[in-house]
Amino acid sequence: MERKRGKQGILFRPFILSSIRPFALSSFPLSPGVPLYDIIIIGAGPAGLSAAYAARNAGLNYLVIERGCIVHTIYQFPTGMTFYSTPELISLGDVPMIVQSQKPTREEALNYYLKFVETQHLNIHTYEEVRSVTGHDGDFTIQSISQTTGEQAHRTRKVIIATGAFDQASTLNIPGEELPKVHHYFKEAHPFFNRDVLVIGGKSSAVETALSLYRAGARVTMSYRRSKFTGIKYWVFPDLENRIKEGSITALMNSTTKEIRPAEVVLHVAGQDRTIPNDFVFCMIGHEPDVQFLNSVGVQVRPEDRRPIYNPDTFETDTQGIYIIGVITAGNVSSETFIENSRMHGPKVVEHIKSLIC
Repeated sequence: MERKRGKQGILFRPFILSSIRPFALSSFPLSPGVPLYDIIIIGAGPAGLSAAYAARNAGLNYLVIERGCIVHTIYQFPTGMTFYSTPELISLGDVPMIVQSQKPTREEALNYYLKFVETQHLNIHTYEEVRSVTGHDGDFTIQSISQTTGEQAHRTRKVIIATGAFDQASTLNIPGEELPKVHHYFKEAHPFFNRDVLVIGGKSSAVETALSLYRAGARVTMSYRRSKFTGIKYWVFPDLENRIKEGSITALMNSTTKEIRPAEVVLHVAGQDRTIPNDFVFCMIGHEPDVQFLNSVGVQVRPEDRRPIYNPDTFETDTQGIYIIGVITAGNVSSETFIENSRMHGPKVVEHIKSLIC
């Protein structure tokens, strides 16, 4: 059937890609009789799960491939974290999320998504990492490595990328950042009792990290390059403000970190360098999508904000047959796309794909 394409999405001239990008031949031999899926979804976060749910309901043959556990990014959130959103805004399909308070915790969300996968009988391969996507629209080959079964090769008509935007931590590129005492993810505060800890950043994740460390008995200093904290949950900010006023947390605004040493850090504050004692550093300045993987499968990315180029009407990229959904669509502009609005991407893409192949 003749295929109609909608208007193009974000324009980016430095890269030119034809509508069908040629790929090299598969390096993993395909066994005779390998099934051809209608859709393979890469990533089992909320967006990927919503796409799988929609594909199942549409009667399409689909598979989800996830290199970690189900909703791996949420699993990496701090223990005891509370979401901004109310449960109905991060639930999927018509399956309600039941929580004990007004807003769900990390643990309640993890339990919900696991039960969603189980009760909806979604077809998911976890701990299987995609290494390449080759072929063309209508017959792609996805090569992957499974933790348990080794090299795998799958065929599919369409590919949906839903890998999230938290693959790689943003870095400062300063001396000492490679030291083992430097962390880019925060899980829990217990190990840092009675230690001097620097938290770099001034948005929600940095603020909640600092407060958790303070409550666990750490001596906390915050360094933020701006004059005011931004993007903080409204019920958290008064707590931070009070801790700063009473001197429990030291906040150095309009400051930058110049160097990290084994027992101290060098900050630039008010035009001067200041050296303070330090045992651990949490660099909470954001994360970025895996641009190298996106480029390897033919998805163009704007260098200034890591935003993939795609058609906003269909979520199809410039590589025909490859779609992109979820928070990764916003690149490193994390304040633009979240679970609440990206959980709707999957059903929309599946509806479009079904109109093409059925």
